[in-house]
Amino acid sequence: MFRRDPEKAAQNEARRAEKRRQREEWAANRQAEKEALSQWRSAHPAEKTLNTAAMMRSWPSSKFGETTLGPIRGGHAEFINAGAHKGWTATRLVAGAATLGVSAAATGRKNKGAAVINVTFGNGAAQTYNVTPENATLRAANQYVTAFNALAAQLDSEAEQP
Repeated sequence: MFRRDPEKAAQNEARRAEKRRQREEWAANRQAEKEALSQWRSAHPAEKTLNTAAMMRSWPSSKFGETTLGPIRGGHAEFINAGAHKGWTATRLVAGAATLGVSAAATGRKNKGAAVINVTFGNGAAQTYNVTPENATLRAANQYVTAFNALAAQLDSEAEQP
């Protein structure tokens, strides 16, 4: 009843074979890129530390020493912590005492002080990031700046070597 057109079947098979070849080529390229990145990161451990600190925050992560804002090589970062911490204010303490702690538990502590990360990239781009005064975030910010500067120094020294 139905007859397949041999020419059309051959064209479809050729199209499927080409797509299969492209997928395999893409997968091989992706695997080679992953291996190259893994080798590069084993030689540059500060990048892994930098990316770990940047996770879940608005700080730029790096791949092969490049960020979305510019290269790390030739860059510099500084962490300015002007007494950032969480603290109780007099108003919140009074409200907590008046409501027997219910209000204090609901409102929590207030952010005090300020902390920022100033990052200058190798291409001259500069960016400032505000840091929330939570202990984990302050630790991550310090870790990020240390790793950024270590990676920038390593990349600079590698560029100077012949």
